[in-house]
Amino acid sequence: MVWLNKLLGLGRRDVVQAKTQIYQHETGRLFVVGDVHGCYDQLMQQLAAVKFNFNQDLLVAVGDLVDRGADSLKCLNLVDQPWFKAIRGNHEEMCILSKVDRHMADLHVQHGGEWFYALDPIQREQVIQKCVALPIILEIEYQTQCYGFVHADIHKNQWDIFKKSVQSNHELAVWGRGRIRNKRPELYSKIQGIDLVFLGHTVVDCVTKRENCYFLDTGCVFGKELTLVEISPNISIEQQVKVVE
Repeated sequence: MVWLNKLLGLGRRDVVQAKTQIYQHETGRLFVVGDVHGCYDQLMQQLAAVKFNFNQDLLVAVGDLVDRGADSLKCLNLVDQPWFKAIRGNHEEMCILSKVDRHMADLHVQHGGEWFYALDPIQREQVIQKCVALPIILEIEYQTQCYGFVHADIHKNQWDIFKKSVQSNHELAVWGRGRIRNKRPELYSKIQGIDLVFLGHTVVDCVTKRENCYFLDTGCVFGKELTLVEISPNISIEQQVKVVE
């Protein structure tokens, strides 16, 4: 994979970030939102609708904060807020790879990345560093449960094995669609070692469940709804939004 080799060649300070981040949320509620893609106003409207407490609650985004929408930089800068966590999506990955791969830069522009190339070089570098700092996997312990967050795909059925595999190659976690497309169902089963996993990347008409995984990208940037749900042992995802399997 030429692009992965180039990514690894960005320099030591660019790749020292841990690919897995583990966090314990102890106060307030826990929410997750699908791919935001620069739709800052829609996100704020959703947070207002659930009476989000910015001092106690936590929101997790499943990647692709940027591109296509009107406010990519505004959305990316949310990672500086204490009430917000995100993982790296393929659109953040394109920002990173654009530095070393002209083909990836061209692909990025074709998929909503024009805003990035309109920035001055210093701003672009700041964006890249924020994207590099995003973990590939986020694991959150909350109310005796353990929840996982990955942008695109999980090709293993054991959580710890999946986390280990991502340390050497995170391509499928950021770009894959195997589990959601379900063309080879014999390969996939409930992921052991984690209660629920939340993903985005592939646009779905409504929240889609595969085993103990929920895919949340309902295409807000294409004029559809932005999916934001509460994660809690006391209220299921199915009680909040329509879910198909």
